[in-house]
Amino acid sequence: MPYVEELYGQRLAEDMDGASCRRAWCPFMDAICDGGGNRDMARVDASDPALGPYFHKEVGQATNGYIPCGVCSIRLPKESTVWAICPRRLLSFRGSGVAEQQADLANRIFALAGYQPNQEVSVWSEVSLSETGAGGARFKYRLDYVLRSTEEKSAPVIVEVMTCSTSGGNRSRGTDIQGAFRRAVLFAHRVSSDPVESPGVNLRQVWARMASQMIAKSEAANSWGGRTIWVVQDHLVNYIRANTALPLDDLHSPEWEPGEVNLLVSDLRRAIDLYSGPIRPSNSSKACWMELLGAPHIPTLDSIMQKLEATKPIATFRIA
Repeated sequence: MPYVEELYGQRLAEDMDGASCRRAWCPFMDAICDGGGNRDMARVDASDPALGPYFHKEVGQATNGYIPCGVCSIRLPKESTVWAICPRRLLSFRGSGVAEQQADLANRIFALAGYQPNQEVSVWSEVSLSETGAGGARFKYRLDYVLRSTEEKSAPVIVEVMTCSTSGGNRSRGTDIQGAFRRAVLFAHRVSSDPVESPGVNLRQVWARMASQMIAKSEAANSWGGRTIWVVQDHLVNYIRANTALPLDDLHSPEWEPGEVNLLVSDLRRAIDLYSGPIRPSNSSKACWMELLGAPHIPTLDSIMQKLEATKPIATFRIA
């Protein structure tokens, strides 16, 4: 059973600081939590009689009457893994730069973007870009961050942060992420001492979302003279390695040289790996990122035939 690991940037333990919880304060944003990847679906009304009293009134005033879901990560004991479910937990740019815990990761990003020490860089957050080209072809995406040097004619650099969502659950039964958040707050305030159970991570959904955007956003930044840098957690990379045809080991970049697609890996403490390379296959045998869309294994014809023969069809009819 998964459990809540971190609440408002702190490990959910008996000795956690209740003051940060009362303020709904995110140490990565250095601001009141915005719910991260959980946002509207998991927030709680500030007037909620069961949860509202555990938060300062300023929280609801700053968030239009809501308490933001502050679950940063969950733990899967069976796999001994901690998964970030909020993108702010992995990386969050703010007015003063980034949190100390994320400084190494940010410095790797700046180096990949080609920025030099003391160079001034502007950052934009959640930039929606929609443009229709010839024949109705459309580019419509939201960009997590866009970085650009303040020097004239500097090319934009896209930074995308991919973390997992949770695997649904039943709100009426309290088995969804909002229910887990409620239990975590009560635990933090010593109202409950039971382990805080949580939904699991939805790996297939995050991989599908990433696969649908990776090529398009990378192509866009490359055409501008910039690049796109994807920031992901180490556990997600292991999932991609096992469940796609992408030969990640062939794209490993120990010298931190950027490519057409750049996948920067973090273990929630620091940047640990870079995978980079071409989008499409070249004349050589070098690996490319298009292989992300391929199947890691093709089932045999016998396997599907056995399934069909063992199951009654839902219908059989003659074509007119």
